Amino acid sequence: MEKVIIALYLGLMALAANASPLIFYTHVNPPYVIQEQQQLSGLNIDIFQLLKQKSGLDLQLRVLSPKRAYKLTLYSPNSCVFTIERTESRESLFTWISPLFANRFALYQRHKNAKNLRSLADFNGIKIGSYLGSSVSEYLSSFNLKLDLTTTNLNSAEKLHRERIDAWASDTLLTAYILDNNNLDINPQGFEFYSSLEAIACNKQSNPAILQRLQEHLNQLQRSGEINKLIQHYQRLYGINTDL
Repeated sequence: MEKVIIALYLGLMALAANASPLIFYTHVNPPYVIQEQQQLSGLNIDIFQLLKQKSGLDLQLRVLSPKRAYKLTLYSPNSCVFTIERTESRESLFTWISPLFANRFALYQRHKNAKNLRSLADFNGIKIGSYLGSSVSEYLSSFNLKLDLTTTNLNSAEKLHRERIDAWASDTLLTAYILDNNNLDINPQGFEFYSSLEAIACNKQSNPAILQRLQEHLNQLQRSGEINKLIQHYQRLYGINTDL
C-alpha cells in the first residue's frame, strides 16, 4: 500500500510540474539565435529543443530585446532568460539552471598594423571595442583599459574594420560567424584572455519542481555529451579549430 501511495504522489508531482508553462525569453544573436522569416535556428535553439524533448516540460520560447527579457524575468514567475552570462552581480537575483557552456573571448586586430600582443598589459593605451552590458567589458574595465562600447558586437567589428578602434573584444564563436558573413579586414586569430559561463536565469518565484526537473535533464545532457556535440558542430561550421 505504501508503494502505491508513493507512486501516486510522484505522479501528482509530475503533473504539478507540467501544470504551468515555463517561458524562455531569448533575443536574436547569431549564431546562437538566428531569426529568418519568423523561423528560429542556431546553437541556443538547438539546446532549447533538446531540453524540451528530453525533459517533457512545457517550455515556450519568446523573442524579446535583451533588456526587456531581463526585466520581465526579474518580476514574472515561471519565466527565464535564455541564455545569459552568469556573473557575480546577477547571482542572487535568479535561480540558475547551469552550466550550459563556456564562452571564450579574445581580442582581435586588423591584419594591417597588427601588434604582437601577449598579455592584457600590452593593450594599455589602445582603444578596445566591446558592447554594453557584457561581462567581458566589465572585466576589461577592471584593468582600467580604454573601452569604446557599442550596442552590438557587429558595431564594434565594423568600427575596427574602419580603424576607429584598435582592437575588438568578442567571443570566439560570434567572431567567427561575423567574419564569415561580413567582408571585414580583421585577423581571425585573436588573443584569448577570458571566458564566461552561459546559463539559464529563472525568476526566483518559479515552480521549484519545474526548475529541479529542468536542471536534472540539463545535467543528463551534459553527461551524455549531447550539448558538447552541438557546440562542436557550430565551431566546425564557422571554421573554429576544435582540437585546441
